[in-house]
Amino acid sequence: MNYDEQDRTFRQGLSMCRKGLVADAAARFHELVASGSQEPLHLSYHGLLTATVHGRRREGLSLCQRAMQFDPSEPDVVSNLARLYELGGEKLKAIKTLRRGLRATPGHPRLLKQIDRLSPRKRPPLSMVARDNALNKQLAILVARLTGRYGKKEASTGGKRRSAGELRLAKQG
Repeated sequence: MNYDEQDRTFRQGLSMCRKGLVADAAARFHELVASGSQEPLHLSYHGLLTATVHGRRREGLSLCQRAMQFDPSEPDVVSNLARLYELGGEKLKAIKTLRRGLRATPGHPRLLKQIDRLSPRKRPPLSMVARDNALNKQLAILVARLTGRYGKKEASTGGKRRSAGELRLAKQG
């Protein structure tokens, strides 16, 4: 299959997905990958549909992870992998994947929408002031410190969060 045929098949597959014809779309993406395509988008959609339509989650996840290794800056690749993690009950992996994608493509609307759905933000301390106002940010940090929910993950804690006091003691000791 030459590049033009691959592009046409890919666009047909996407169109079928959008119309809800996922079984037909899965066949198109299978065609692409079977023809030797290693394009991250082709692998990603084939992986997503392999897992969701055919129920072969492990195989689909592997394809999406490979696509992410090839191109972690492509929003569709990031989104598809995060969706598979979410469908498999791995919400934290989905959030990490979306954050990685947002580092590569800051402000991408679909990735932002997906991460907001998975990890909704708390209300800012002062609702009459914008969320990104310095006063709101500092108050949120203060509240988090007082409640013990502020701190970075440290290797020595086995991934557990430590309070600000514990972090100070660890740095002194």
